[in-house]
Amino acid sequence: MTNRIESLDWLRGLMAISIMLYHLTSWHYFPLDSSVFLGRLGVYGVSVFFVLSGLSMAIVYSKFIVDRQSIVAFYIRRIFRIWPLLWLCIALVTIATIVKGGEVSLVKIFLNLTTLFGFISPDSYINTGAWSIGNEMVYYAFTPIILMMYEKNRVKGNLSLLFSFIVTLVFSFFLLNSETSLREQWHIYINPFNNMFLYIAGISIYYNLKSLNIGLLGAIVLFGLAIATFMFYPAYGDKIAIVTGTNRLVFLFSSIILVVAFYKFPRYDLIPKGVQYPLEQFGIATYGVYLLHPIVNMYVSYAFRKVGLENSALLFAVVVVLTIASAIVSFNYFEKKIIKLGKGVTTNMVANIESASPSRP
Repeated sequence: MTNRIESLDWLRGLMAISIMLYHLTSWHYFPLDSSVFLGRLGVYGVSVFFVLSGLSMAIVYSKFIVDRQSIVAFYIRRIFRIWPLLWLCIALVTIATIVKGGEVSLVKIFLNLTTLFGFISPDSYINTGAWSIGNEMVYYAFTPIILMMYEKNRVKGNLSLLFSFIVTLVFSFFLLNSETSLREQWHIYINPFNNMFLYIAGISIYYNLKSLNIGLLGAIVLFGLAIATFMFYPAYGDKIAIVTGTNRLVFLFSSIILVVAFYKFPRYDLIPKGVQYPLEQFGIATYGVYLLHPIVNMYVSYAFRKVGLENSALLFAVVVVLTIASAIVSFNYFEKKIIKLGKGVTTNMVANIESASPSRP
């Protein structure tokens, strides 16, 4: 991607780290409920990912997708981006399951390798957190239609946003029961249509706000508003409290506002290079951090048990460091090469488009 927006990478990285810290804290110390800042980010960090994903697809592919060939090329490139690391993670989890004597479902493995589980059975994911990957693949299936609607007529595009919002309202106020725990209704919450509004909202941000200049003060105000909501908004108890009813709307729009704040941040020069660099590294390694941290935790925890180490703080630190290092290595020496291969496979299909728009991938 040659037209990256660095501040969006920073936000990706921060959300990936937040989700990792949320999981590790829950696994090794204590559960985090809906009243805790990190507990809220553990839920809505993925929501921010969905908004970022929709925005990124619009930034990169808005002029790219124009006909059947470019649509096929888009799907191929997404597969080359998503499948390889996911396959590796599926293999690592499956091996661990077999070693422990657990049962392995070939059908489930097939659904995960092809990401068809997102379309058929969203809760049949193998890797922790991979439900969102299944959701993403469903959203990618609709992306060409949504982008072409926006390109042709912004009003029609915004109607798709409105429709997806109505669907979210149905989930938030009717399908999810605020009196029952989120765990018991997880299969409903992770239905891709529950979160599709967030993805389309990301696309909508690009088309409706791309020419908007909010300035430094505007970006700071939006950032402060979103963070203050995540920190101080009154919600307590099980995490179902923040994904249903009015609270759901508050956190949905706070997630969107947070993305807008980073998208429109105008002064990179105010951020020290010593801060920018690690944020950029976290950003490009986001997918790896997200998928690898449960696996690194599983294998490191096993190693600690084998040698008789019972130090939660040390385990926590080792998992964080190894996850980040593994994710960066994975991106630079594995994922990046596969992405390049995917672009090579589709080069002839989209040669005319790319020659007309050379800055597009």
